[in-house]
Amino acid sequence: MQQTDLRQEKKYCTRLGWALTLTMICALVWQMGLTVLMFAGRLAGGMSTYMLLALVGYYLPALPLSYWLCRRIPVTKPAQRPLTVRLLGRWFVIGIGLMWVGSITGSWLNDLVYQIAHLETVDMVTETFNEMPLSVVLVGACVLGPLCEELLFRGLLAGRLARYGQKPAAFVSALLFGLYHANLSQFFYAFLLGLLLAYAYFYTGKLKTSVVLHMLFNFYGSFVVFLLPEDGVLPVLYGLSWPVLTIVGAVLLVRGRKRQVWEHGPCAPSMRVVFGSVGMTLAIILCFVQTATMYVF
Repeated sequence: MQQTDLRQEKKYCTRLGWALTLTMICALVWQMGLTVLMFAGRLAGGMSTYMLLALVGYYLPALPLSYWLCRRIPVTKPAQRPLTVRLLGRWFVIGIGLMWVGSITGSWLNDLVYQIAHLETVDMVTETFNEMPLSVVLVGACVLGPLCEELLFRGLLAGRLARYGQKPAAFVSALLFGLYHANLSQFFYAFLLGLLLAYAYFYTGKLKTSVVLHMLFNFYGSFVVFLLPEDGVLPVLYGLSWPVLTIVGAVLLVRGRKRQVWEHGPCAPSMRVVFGSVGMTLAIILCFVQTATMYVF
């Protein structure tokens, strides 16, 4: 790229970074407002409404504003390929394996940080989901949450970063997706799933592919466990399904690695351009600050 092109690309990446920063700011302001309304007794529906709105409500202003902010960034549309049930099943099994490995890694590091800091170990994610009504988990975490996150991270970020090639776009969007969760417990599996979701989006050329996959992952990982009885064979089978699917997924991933299809973009990949932009740097710093507050407060 010419020097003038580099400046333009940095402007594009800065806008993408500002879009993510805007989303995080909207989330913070939104949750503070909901908390005030909740304690003032002016939030109809009580805790269920609060939790549902806290999960996805801030996307209502954030997504339109983010897309408007990035409206001038060119979108490199991927080629469209058919989505089959077999292919969807293959990605689902691989994704479950990535979730399990990433979750174990994240939980181990999360516990290690608490031990080093001489603090009582807390799993904020599990505690939060345990406090949610089943309807909120289903609607918020398994339907609306995946839809909104795919619109932001795959539709907006990966779709526009694909101008540098689909591989760099998948990596950057997955990294930001992991950091966006703002906790070590979720970072690793969110990053790994982000790579898979970006690939599914690029391969089929349809955002609905990654949306459906994301919904399936959240349903299996967050909702199914609430449907199981406390005792009996079903909880045991569910627990065993994770390592079994991980082994099968690893085999599928290794066997299919040579058949992966990644398209190049019109611009030369440059991580310096992407991460050297002001907006992207600010977004990453804000993610780290949010993560650090998990262990301070």
